[in-house]
Amino acid sequence: MFSKIYLDNNATTKISEEVLNAMLPFLKEDFGNPSSIYDFGKTVKEAIDKSRNTIATFLNCKDSEVIFTSCASESNCTAIMSAVKVNPNKKHIITTKVEHTSILETMKYLESIGYKISYLSVDNQGRINLKELEDFIQDDTLLITIMMANNEIGYIYPIKEISEIAHKNNILFHVDGVQAIGKVNIDVKELGVDSLSISGHKIHAPKGIGVLYLKENTPFVPLIFGHQEKDHRGGTENVPYIVGMSKAIELISNNDEEIYKIKQLRDKLEYEIINNIDDVKIYGDIENRLPNTTNIAFRGIKGEELLLMLESNNIYVSTGSACNSFDINPSHVLVAINVDFESSSPIRISLSKYTTEDEIEIFKRKLINIVNMLRRKK
Repeated sequence: MFSKIYLDNNATTKISEEVLNAMLPFLKEDFGNPSSIYDFGKTVKEAIDKSRNTIATFLNCKDSEVIFTSCASESNCTAIMSAVKVNPNKKHIITTKVEHTSILETMKYLESIGYKISYLSVDNQGRINLKELEDFIQDDTLLITIMMANNEIGYIYPIKEISEIAHKNNILFHVDGVQAIGKVNIDVKELGVDSLSISGHKIHAPKGIGVLYLKENTPFVPLIFGHQEKDHRGGTENVPYIVGMSKAIELISNNDEEIYKIKQLRDKLEYEIINNIDDVKIYGDIENRLPNTTNIAFRGIKGEELLLMLESNNIYVSTGSACNSFDINPSHVLVAINVDFESSSPIRISLSKYTTEDEIEIFKRKLINIVNMLRRKK
């Protein structure tokens, strides 16, 4: 029996050894409170400052524009609710039908208290229509919030163009950058965004640490009040996790070769699947998607039954977002791109730098056997 093969890296990633080693001193020896005025606290505060600078350099922004949070969901909610609070006379927000649940659930709450939300539709490859975006804009539109890359089908959105549309109309623009980080370039100045969320556990740092980039001079009201993070986010800083995320950012700062290898492995996998299994469909824009992601369906086979059969062979994929894994309803992303659930439903396969050629070869062979077996039973 071979060891576990983990191919669900868009859900979460394992902590790298380098990240863990960077964190350990701040879990063991350097455990002081960074708000303390004595040296033991100052040492820890310096580690936070250094981490903030590393992340700011990566994003191409000022240190003061980096706010540490508990996760990207908190960062998303913070950015949205701040925009709402600083624009009390405006009641309209634009987003898409395929956002992460942290965005969509916040929209649902805002609708319940009287806000109007316009949801951009997507085509069968996950693409939005920028003309529809412009048509949705109203005099009281306060915010546009759109993800940089979709977590299920990997589509990469035209963030720079959306930013230009938003600012031409004096509208704040927030971006969920969680799935994009470490896979595509994120330069907040070049993109022109007002705020952007990222998370540690998608880049081999631990769960429980996120960042909100907030452009200088953007009006802001905290979600959690307190003196920490220069009054932007209260609560004693999670120092080991901040250091861990900083180390993870450092490791992805020059990872073009690594990403190229991941893409080559993903493309090879797709090629082998298509050439060894009949009636296969890959969802999303093949030319404009994350390099590690494939969302693929096999005629006559439900993604859930395929997932369970693979799991019995110690291979782990998903049928959609991890945040919706206990929802019996189909993924809202797959519904939005008009997946034909009667004929089949897809699985999401997402690779990381730790995925090996041997693992992909084993996965391919097991997948071919399972698909053939399931089809014979029907």
